[in-house]
Amino acid sequence: MKFSETDNKRYKDLLLQTYKDFAKFCNDNNIRYCAAGGTMIGAVRHQGFIPWDDDLDVYMKRNDYDKFISLRSKLVGTDYEIIDPSSDGYYCAHAKFSHLKSTIWEFRGIPFVFGVFIDIFVLDYEDGHYQDVVRKRINFAKKVNLFCISSNNHPSKEIVQSLINGHIKKSFWYVLQKLILNKYHMLLKRQVSKHSDITEGEWLIAYTGTSGKKDVFRSEWFDEYVAYPFEDTTIEIPCGYDEFLTAMFGDYMTLPTVEEQSSHHSLFYYNLDRRITREEVEHMQLHANQQD
Repeated sequence: MKFSETDNKRYKDLLLQTYKDFAKFCNDNNIRYCAAGGTMIGAVRHQGFIPWDDDLDVYMKRNDYDKFISLRSKLVGTDYEIIDPSSDGYYCAHAKFSHLKSTIWEFRGIPFVFGVFIDIFVLDYEDGHYQDVVRKRINFAKKVNLFCISSNNHPSKEIVQSLINGHIKKSFWYVLQKLILNKYHMLLKRQVSKHSDITEGEWLIAYTGTSGKKDVFRSEWFDEYVAYPFEDTTIEIPCGYDEFLTAMFGDYMTLPTVEEQSSHHSLFYYNLDRRITREEVEHMQLHANQQD
């Protein structure tokens, strides 16, 4: 599924507002962040979103990320929530700042919904030879990817309901997936414990990033942040953005071919007006199929 032309404009407006509220939350709580990946390219090359892209990614260093996660209760009663691997049923290794009055369901086979969101990737310091650091990043990614692929996780209440309904085989599979996810959570917790007190190093690693060995870069590129125009607001980018983007993307100022100008993100279902549960979505689709 893709956004309609009208909804794509509405989505971008809502995503931009979500970013502004995220930025205010971070600024109010003295939490530093900067644009990541394609969002950084968007700021430098387009002074806003990449026109054909549909997400917004940021980096936080470990101490800021841990503080950000610890303050999730401050969002109670607002239009937002923080989702991370401790959230029941969530399937990613990174966090999201999610809008509570909209609905995004990414993958049909993974029963988890959230709202219009910002992806937050944590940066950890490391020292050592570059190849050794890259090897750490790749080995960690293999484990995380295995657990994410295997875990199509179901919330605990769904497992209980399945047992009540007598679906023993389905319940067994759900429990197995839950155990896999628990092992994945243990892996992430060990990763946190190893890096929570490290505040400097030659390298920064986005262990939960999506770019493999390119998720290892020199920490000096992120020593300072610079505010850049982004749509009708600003976003901070690292002082070494040119070195970072060149290492990550090559000639990042040259536009990709028309064929490559498309979103690479999954979207099974969306609603930009309200939060709808997975069960409600499935009920609506069942009713629509019966009507056909």
